[in-house]
Amino acid sequence: MVRLNDGRYLGLYHRAEGKGEGRAYLEVMQTLSGDGGFTWSAPRSVARVAGKKPCEPFVFRSPDGGELCCLMRENTHAGYSLQMFSRDEGATWSAPSDTAWGLTGDRHMGVRTQDGRLAIAFRDQAPHSPSKGHFVAWVGTYDDIRQGRPGQYRVKLLHGHTLFDLGYPGVELLPDGTIVATTYLKYWNDTRKHSVVSTRFTLAETDALLRK
Repeated sequence: MVRLNDGRYLGLYHRAEGKGEGRAYLEVMQTLSGDGGFTWSAPRSVARVAGKKPCEPFVFRSPDGGELCCLMRENTHAGYSLQMFSRDEGATWSAPSDTAWGLTGDRHMGVRTQDGRLAIAFRDQAPHSPSKGHFVAWVGTYDDIRQGRPGQYRVKLLHGHTLFDLGYPGVELLPDGTIVATTYLKYWNDTRKHSVVSTRFTLAETDALLRK
């Protein structure tokens, strides 16, 4: 969900026909609220792609405020994730296209840091990734996303002992620049059940790891 320049809220979500992996299709819908979420407009489809199953949208603004970007999980997992852009506050969207390899994943959520970079956490689904199925973060600029570039780097945040069973993260930026990323996952490699786990890091720390 994102606040529009006129004060309304734009919400995006997905709907499906059928259940589980056998769903006939998945599409991304959007709806608007002008009263703080008490009521919402009739939803309309903004992303339905032949041969693909877009879902779990994450929408955010460009640094100059003039564009919206929406990252989407692609639920066939046969390629990369999807992205689309709007320069008219969601009235129209570009046709969904593939993200860069490094942003391929599920359940994206992120923040813009003080230096303008983005830190986006998600469940890794990038083809042939050594951290596939675990909780990772992508670090780069908005222009990297817009131009389909790989970004600066990715970092594995947490290891899940049940592969792929994690995500739906919350990501917050604290005043001192610390990023807090929270997810559920199988943290313990024993009979204990899943936990809700937070990890804290700064880009100064992860930048330093890159230089080693």
